[in-house]
Amino acid sequence: MRRHTFKRYFFVFRKMFLRTYHPSFTATNISDIGSSLQIFSVMTAFTSIISLLFVDSLVRTKEASFWIAFFRISSLAICFFVYLFGRKRVKLYQKHIYGITSLVLIGLILLYIPMMVYDKPNHAYYLFGSAIVIASASILLWIEPFRILLLSTLYIAVFIPLHLNFSRIQGFDRFVFYQDVLIVSFLLAFGFVANLLINYWRFEEYRVKARLRITVGKLLRINQKIEDLSRVDSMTELFNRRHLLEQFDLYKKRSNREGFIIGLVILDLDRLKAINDKYGHKQGDLAIQAFAKTVKSRTRITDIAARIGGDEFCLLVSPIDKEGLQVLAESIREKLERLQIPIHNQPGESLTLTVSIGATLFRPEDDPSFDELYHKIDTALYTSKNEGRNRITLIES
Repeated sequence: MRRHTFKRYFFVFRKMFLRTYHPSFTATNISDIGSSLQIFSVMTAFTSIISLLFVDSLVRTKEASFWIAFFRISSLAICFFVYLFGRKRVKLYQKHIYGITSLVLIGLILLYIPMMVYDKPNHAYYLFGSAIVIASASILLWIEPFRILLLSTLYIAVFIPLHLNFSRIQGFDRFVFYQDVLIVSFLLAFGFVANLLINYWRFEEYRVKARLRITVGKLLRINQKIEDLSRVDSMTELFNRRHLLEQFDLYKKRSNREGFIIGLVILDLDRLKAINDKYGHKQGDLAIQAFAKTVKSRTRITDIAARIGGDEFCLLVSPIDKEGLQVLAESIREKLERLQIPIHNQPGESLTLTVSIGATLFRPEDDPSFDELYHKIDTALYTSKNEGRNRITLIES
């Protein structure tokens, strides 16, 4: 158990702190990343101005003053361009934001080397200043911990030997030297630990938001599936009465807008009760499913086929005319009449099924309710039943 826990935490540590940021993480936080770089550039520029006016003014020789001022202005120029790129949202800058950030930070740190060379008496000040730049960058900038660790290691490898050399030139004091090294190490360690903690919080927030988006997406898909199921008859996979009524109102509005004719058809299976009584309700269900497939095969994608009762079905078709409606109804009737439906408990045997149909058309200028049309077509359906079943009765509006 402990070994598994150790591996898990090591995996999390390696994933969060020893790899580059994931592109989706960068894309999600690009605005904050750019803003932090702008804040860092402004603060660094302000610090350089203060140092130029006060600290660097104490330099004794004119040549040293000139070069130190030159390198201070160079750092100001770097900060200005970084701020400008971040504010203008340059595409190249956004694409390579971490590489550019690292180069800017390295450039600012390297500018302290010539300043240490030209102002040897104050070399400790530049040592601390460059360490503070790294520490503040670790806290403010969106830089991966492994980059900060690498930069800190290179910094120690370059600046500590320089500081040791200048200390010997000025008169080596072991206590002061080790104290300076301790302060610099503390600043670098503080920045690195702060970077670890800040990145942990950033990653946790990102992961929580990512999990939330996934959960919300799943809920939306589940809700959509539930919504779809609430509009579909589970046995036949045709639409149910609720969906039919909703589409009826939409079809009427579109009919008024575009000026086409709508057809409404009611289909009722003949003698389904006799089939249930003779072969059982399972056979009746098979008959209903076979009829539903027949209806599906004869309707267009723009038509609505719905089951509105036990053995009663309804079609909402558009655009269509009288001849087209007659052909559609007749094709359904003929195909069902020829269909052989296997009997589930009698292998090799089958039965036939017929349907009685009532239909009507209504035009854009008409404004009937569904109940009015349904009552009208129901009369036509019973006419088909009373005249011997397996026939079509079309009533014109």
